[in-house]
Amino acid sequence: MDALDVLNQEHRHIQRVLQLLERAVAKGQDGEFVSASLFVRAANFFLTFVDGSHHAKEMVLFQTMVAHRLPLAPGLLAQVSGEHGTGSEHAVALLCAAESMLRGGETDPARMLGAAEDWLRLYRGHTAVEEAQVFPLARRLLPAGILDRMRTRFARIEASHGSLAEASEALERAFLPVRPGRAFRGPVCSF
Repeated sequence: MDALDVLNQEHRHIQRVLQLLERAVAKGQDGEFVSASLFVRAANFFLTFVDGSHHAKEMVLFQTMVAHRLPLAPGLLAQVSGEHGTGSEHAVALLCAAESMLRGGETDPARMLGAAEDWLRLYRGHTAVEEAQVFPLARRLLPAGILDRMRTRFARIEASHGSLAEASEALERAFLPVRPGRAFRGPVCSF
């Protein structure tokens, strides 16, 4: 597994959390109760693991691509790097809104649901651009040795934050109970 495989695999784990959050937003918009603690945990996952670990790894990739003068579309790396900052802002807004709901400062979940929608919308487009444009270019033009060295740097980043995969699985387990006697086959919401 090289550095690009790691990033793609992390995208899959992040998407699982997005699906969980998306279902929670839909339930909330339908007037059903959704636990604000899910939104707090999701925001903390985004800030710690997506911003702190995954985006740090992507920045290693972007810096490597620039250092090796890969022929990038004008503004592409600036766009995806800027979206990292916007994603952090959305995650903080989600955290603040969800914590306010938990403390009883707000009773209407609209701000929390809106902040979650903003994050969902941004991240889905962001991932699509990386997977359609950035990663394929890096795969074609960066030598295998460079990708291996990046993988080593990724391991150091992950060691300081913990495993994104384990964090996404823990979040899923916390909010998606498995019925006794059945194997977990994916999200089954019950908020």
